Formats: sequence, structure tokens, C-alpha cells
Amino acid sequence: MGCSLLPCLAVLLFMSLEAKGSIAHPLTAEEGSGEIAYMQPIITAEEGSGETTAEDGSGETTAEDGSGETTAEEGSGETTVTPTPPPASPFFDVGPGSISLYLGDGAYETIQLEQPFMYGGKAYTQLYLNVDGYLAFFVPNINDEVPNSQLGQDIISPLWTDLNFNVGEKKYEQATSGPLIDKANQEINRMFPDVDFSASWVFVATWENVPLEYYNTEFTSFQVVLASDGGLFSFILMNYGTLPYISPGYWLAGYGMEYSNFVTIPVNNAYELSSSSNVNIPGRWAFQFTAHCRNLNCASDEVCRQINGVYGCACGYITTQSPNIYDAIETCSGSTGSLSLSRCKLFEDGYSADNLHMNDQNCKGELQDNRLVFSFDSDVNTCGTTLKNNDTHVIFSNNVGTTEGLAVISRVGGLNINFSCVYPLIQSISMPTDIEAIGGVISKYLSTEGSYQITMIPYTDDTFQVPFIGNVTLDVNHQMYIAVQVDQFDSTQIGLVLDSCWATPFNQTDYSVRWDLISNECPNPNDGTVAVLQNGVSTTSYFSFRMFTFTGFSNKIYLHCQVHLCLLETGNCAQPCPGYLSRRRRAVDFYDSAAISMEF
Repeated sequence: MGCSLLPCLAVLLFMSLEAKGSIAHPLTAEEGSGEIAYMQPIITAEEGSGETTAEDGSGETTAEDGSGETTAEEGSGETTVTPTPPPASPFFDVGPGSISLYLGDGAYETIQLEQPFMYGGKAYTQLYLNVDGYLAFFVPNINDEVPNSQLGQDIISPLWTDLNFNVGEKKYEQATSGPLIDKANQEINRMFPDVDFSASWVFVATWENVPLEYYNTEFTSFQVVLASDGGLFSFILMNYGTLPYISPGYWLAGYGMEYSNFVTIPVNNAYELSSSSNVNIPGRWAFQFTAHCRNLNCASDEVCRQINGVYGCACGYITTQSPNIYDAIETCSGSTGSLSLSRCKLFEDGYSADNLHMNDQNCKGELQDNRLVFSFDSDVNTCGTTLKNNDTHVIFSNNVGTTEGLAVISRVGGLNINFSCVYPLIQSISMPTDIEAIGGVISKYLSTEGSYQITMIPYTDDTFQVPFIGNVTLDVNHQMYIAVQVDQFDSTQIGLVLDSCWATPFNQTDYSVRWDLISNECPNPNDGTVAVLQNGVSTTSYFSFRMFTFTGFSNKIYLHCQVHLCLLETGNCAQPCPGYLSRRRRAVDFYDSAAISMEF
């Protein structure tokens, strides 16, 4: 394998660290993801060399010895611009406005931030700076002097170890303008030239010549820098001076986030932090965080994470296996239906909202709070819904899933969740209402299956435009016009059929005294005033009759109808009534029936 010396050494170093189980070298991380993008091997430059070279036309620059000069060949008209050389020391200089820490062993200082800092998918307005070499976004345990990488909390630890609390200098400073802002812009744009970063806030905490607690002759110097532009980008810089040897298990360098694994700087010994780097500046480790999670608007019980290279809202609680897949909630109402799924559970299984769709791939889920809702109707958003019937039910059916090969992770067959709105065969229910109301209304609540509503409305004439409203007194022999309709269904798919209609002198459907108006879907041949005007051709049927009273009873009558629904596509909904004598056999499209009553 041919290669230049430095890349080969870098690759060998990378392979060696991986073989020992070290965590790979991070350069960038998603805000709140807890995971990192592996961009380049660790690069260690010889201290003080300050040289960067590139071929002409490469888009890179040439400089020697950190001169910072701009050179051009005579008469060429071209200028080679030399970037600002790396600093001789990775440390940021803090000014006279810095605040010194005077704390006890393992203690911390609560610091209010001048601007919110985005970290772990959350905007923090305060932090807790601990004398033992870390800052936390939660209240630390002051007895927790031995570093713990399993906290699962938002924490940044340039060098978490047991430090002497009363020797050496510990101080911090934050700024929204001035030299620290200028320094942050200069350093970050040098290390990340494609970012065009402009800091709006910088926080610097420095430990200088602080000895280890139990080895007072071994001194440490290190620093952590937080920088934010108040919007898309946040950066963490960890700067190291001279460090001693520290026994394994008694130091920790890196950062951790809630619900995520701790990201460790990949060196074998603490003193190697002073000479190694992931940005080609010995003694500096820099981490970039982008705020894409902010655009995801994760709910309070969710946390932004990266899973299989995709960022999304994972569950912020411990999930358990449930027979109800993805906490599914189905809702059905006539020809409309929806399936609501837990967004975070879908994402944790590798499915993002962008890759899920219904039968019609253009029908995506709509985010409602922390749930992904897939809906269909019978109008413009049919979304590939199929309508079928059998001897017992009518079924509106659809699927939610991924097109094969488009799942976030590789799964055999991808994801496919079938959901249906099922309306059972015969159910009878009766609900009387007074004509003073807007009409007789019956709502059918079918457990977890589906619901629909039937109304019976009296109208003033055969145009069926003006319904009776309020108290109405009707003359005997007045022609009444009645509409019976079912709501929530598509009138091109479902037909309502009047099986029978009858009147009683009391509000009792099975009262012994009754007068039939419609029987077997046809007018009563013994009442020449009855006309079936429309039946079984849409979701509304019409009939009329002349008002009457029952001899020997009050002047009120109660009207009742038995109806059923059917599929129009079968062509068997409307039954002919030739001579009112014959009637075709009811087909299997008959799938639901109900009774409704009205008082006159």
C-alpha cells in the first residue's frame, strides 16, 4: 500500500486506538445527538513548526514560520493570502474581568449565563462549574470526585479528576463583545473555515497550575471554551498545557449528553492531551455542534438524538415493548380515518417521518405534538384507501410504511402497518326527538370500530331546502316531506336505504297501534299519500306523506324508520317497487342498519 508517511502514521494510530477499544476521534457533533461525525484522524503537529504548504491552484495557501505575510510573484498579478498562523499556545487569554473560584473540595459555582447556550438539544441559561475539572448543566454531587462516564447527563469535562481545591488558580470569564469574542471568531474560523462563524457569546474557564489532590508536586493547566452564535452553531474547545501522568480510571476528558454515551477524547494517557489534537493545533480539541435539533421541535418527553446517521426526536423515557405497536391510536368516522403513531418510538426503530407514507406515497404523516398522524378521507385525500365488504362488515383500509429499500435502517420487508375502519353489519338503535329541534339525530358509537350519524329532518316542500324550525302546528292532510341522511360518509360510495318507516301515537317504536308508511323499501300500498322520492342512491333518502292523527289518541304522532347502508358500486342498493308487489333479494352490500324516530 503506497502512501505518504503522515497519512500512514495517522491510519496506524487510528487502527491501534480502535483495537484497544478507544472511542474514535470526534470533530463535529449534532446538538443534542450524543453522537459524533468521524471526519479525520488525529493529527499531531511538531510544536513550533507553523508550516502549511499547498500546490498552486489548490485553493490552499503557502506560509512559512508563521510569518503571516502575503506574497506574490513579480508581475504575476496573483496574490497568495496567508492565513493567520496557529497560536503558540492553545489557551485563550482572560482579562482582568475574570472571576476566581474559591471553593471547597469537590464544590461547584453556579453561574448565570449572559446568553443561552445550546447543548444536548436544550438551551441552558446557567451552568455549574466544578473545581474538579468539569462543568455540568445539572446540580453535581460534590462527593463525586472519581469521574463517571455513565452519568447520562449533560456534562463537559476538559479534565475531570480529583484536584487540589486550595492551590493554583481557577477562574472563569464570559463575554458578548471584546477580545474574547474576537479570539473565538479567529480561532474557530481558522479551524472550521467552511462555517463562517460569528460569536455572540463566549465562556472561558481556566485551571492554571492546579496540583492533583494526592500528588501536590504534579500540576495541571487546562481550559474549556464555550462559544455560540446564538443560532445555528455552538463550539466547545478544550485547551491543554502541561499535564502529568494520572492513573487510568481517575481522569476523564470529553463530553456527555443526556440519554447518550459519553464521548471520550481518544488518548491513552492524560498527558497526551497536551500534544495531540483533532484540529492540527497541539493541545487543542475542538467540537462543533449544529442546532438542527432546534428545528425538530422535540416534545418535552423527547430528546434529540442521532440514530444511524439521521437526527430526530427519540423517546426521553425508558420505552418498553407493548402489544400496541408504536402506541397506535386509530380513529374512524364514516369515510374518514386516521392512524396516530408515537414519533419517538418510530424513530428509535429507525423510521423517520420523511420515509413513511400511506398507500399513496404522496400522503405523509402530519406531526401533531409528539405523534405522527396519517389520515384519509373520501374527498381529495383518499391516499389509496380501499373499500371492501363481506357478509358482516364494510372495511376502509390503508397502510402506513416505507417503500422497500427506503427505511432508515435495513429491515426485511421494511415497515408496513395496516389500519382499517370497520363498520359492522346489523345494529339497531332508536332515538326520538321533537320537531321543535333541528331533527331526529342518532349517533352510533361502535366501540373501537367506527361511528356515524343519522338524521331525520322534516321539510316544508319537495325542494328540501327549508326545514321546519321551532314549534310547528301542521294541518291534517298537509303533505310532509322527510329527509333521512347519514353523515361522515362519501355519497358516491355509500347509499342509505329506507327499509321501513311507520308512525305510532306514543314514543314507542314497537307500540301495538301503528301505521306503516314504507314497508320493504316501498310505499305502503294501503296509503296512497306515501311517496318514496329517493332511496338507496346516496347518503340521503327522501319520502313524503300527508299528515294524519290516530283516532282516539292525542294529536301527536311519532315517526320511526329502519334503515341500512350499502355500497353503491354493487348496483343493488335501490330496489324497484313495480306495482309495490315484487322486490329483489337483499345483496351482501347490506352492512349496517338502524332505527330512528321523530315526534310530530
